[in-house]
Amino acid sequence: MSSRFFYPFVGSNYQKGIQGKKVLILGASFYCPQTDCKFFNICTDVEKKDSSPCDKTCPVYMSDGKTLHDEPTYCIGDAPRTYQTFAGYISKFIGTEEYDTVWSHLAFTNYVQFFLPATSKGFRETRWSDMSERDFESFIQTVKEIQPDIVILWGCVINSRLKEDNVFVVDKQALSSTGGYLCHMQIPGINKQITLLNPYHPSSSAWHSALSTFDNYFVQALNE
Repeated sequence: MSSRFFYPFVGSNYQKGIQGKKVLILGASFYCPQTDCKFFNICTDVEKKDSSPCDKTCPVYMSDGKTLHDEPTYCIGDAPRTYQTFAGYISKFIGTEEYDTVWSHLAFTNYVQFFLPATSKGFRETRWSDMSERDFESFIQTVKEIQPDIVILWGCVINSRLKEDNVFVVDKQALSSTGGYLCHMQIPGINKQITLLNPYHPSSSAWHSALSTFDNYFVQALNE
């Protein structure tokens, strides 16, 4: 039985990738701000951590013929500023600045497998308590399914479970030598090592100030 709720967005040119490398982008969480919805407390319950009962009953999504589990694809289509910022960086490897074309070469999903509650005041940060082992299992399921060469981790709270506390990482010493930017994991059944890259989040000011460092490690990963 699948532990995953969110189906990853996989671009039409994902197999071509970037310079022949398949790249998965992993963010932290999706949010629901519909506090007046009768399903809000069920869908965003941080104890049960399960939005699946609302998958096909959410009135907002139903009105557009959508399902909750496809949120990664809808998110790419909505083109939030963070995703535009990241596409702007990747564009130099693709040869075009056209947002949809850039993202067609990538895959994307978020780590936490249910919608977190948001309010009219905005989104809160993902917390340790929001996460569960189900999220890690879902990540591994997605990696096995689409077999990326490189996984780029956005955010901070998900990092240690995917790097320092990840039994599949084979070179944790590389985290020290690269300032936490890079390591590799080997998953049984996949006949290659997968690079994990951890830049600053594209929504942060540090993304811009440290971009040259990430760029160096990304180019290194593309050439491995």
